[in-house]
Amino acid sequence: MILGSHRAAADLCSLEPGTHLCALEPDGPQLDRVAATFVAQGLAAGDQLLYVASDEQVDGLLQRLSEHLDARQALRTGQLVTSSFELAYGSTRPEHLETVADGFCLAAQETRKRGFPALRVAARMDGLTDLLGSIHAVTSWERMSTELQRELRVSSVCLYDSDRLEPGDGAAVAREHDGLAPQVDVAPIATFLAVDEPWGVRVRGEVDVSNRDLLHRLVLSRATVSPRLRLDLEGVTFADAGTVARLSSIAAALPQGGHLVLTRVPDVVRRILAATGLCHDRMRLEP
Repeated sequence: MILGSHRAAADLCSLEPGTHLCALEPDGPQLDRVAATFVAQGLAAGDQLLYVASDEQVDGLLQRLSEHLDARQALRTGQLVTSSFELAYGSTRPEHLETVADGFCLAAQETRKRGFPALRVAARMDGLTDLLGSIHAVTSWERMSTELQRELRVSSVCLYDSDRLEPGDGAAVAREHDGLAPQVDVAPIATFLAVDEPWGVRVRGEVDVSNRDLLHRLVLSRATVSPRLRLDLEGVTFADAGTVARLSSIAAALPQGGHLVLTRVPDVVRRILAATGLCHDRMRLEP
């Protein structure tokens, strides 16, 4: 698929798991913006994020993210993971490209074990041509990655500095991706961040039919690891009855001894519970 300037960038709020995006920008600051947008939207959706970049680039990302969400908290809980290019891809040319792909498989498995619904990866690709030896090997790797990520349901954005590519190489790289990653960060109406002490989820903003599926899948993923979890709802400014019904159904499906504790519950949620009677024995409200 050839990407042209007419193509709209992907919607990161509703990104289909397994989507393989790219960014081709002529300088570092623009790539920094794309990376921060991708990571911030993924964290807000409750996914685990892996950022493959230099220490300096990681520091820049954390500064940008701090404007919108608690990036340090995401690091502490493991929802945000960082890695150097060498650790992620290796420092010597592999005999087989499948060797480079092994990291994707291991990371996807670890994501589920840690209670996250999906993995997203943002990777600075400046060293890939040197590692693999040619642009032909790079495009072969990207082609294989597209199929692998669809199978594993891992989404990513490959961040290329277009000034480092030879004429025509950018188009060759772009053809192996599903679409473009956006530069402009459109703030989601709600954020769903994992917490681990106590185990659960912190919800902020408005939850309705447009985003309740994101909350539902994150709570389910956390409950799979530990069926005793807490939802911090202090920052919820709106929730609809459908959202509360989803939480009640999750609580009802928990195993014996499991529970879902709603903490710092705002009046808007209490009113829904009082009006609908959606509470369940395994869903408790802290006073």
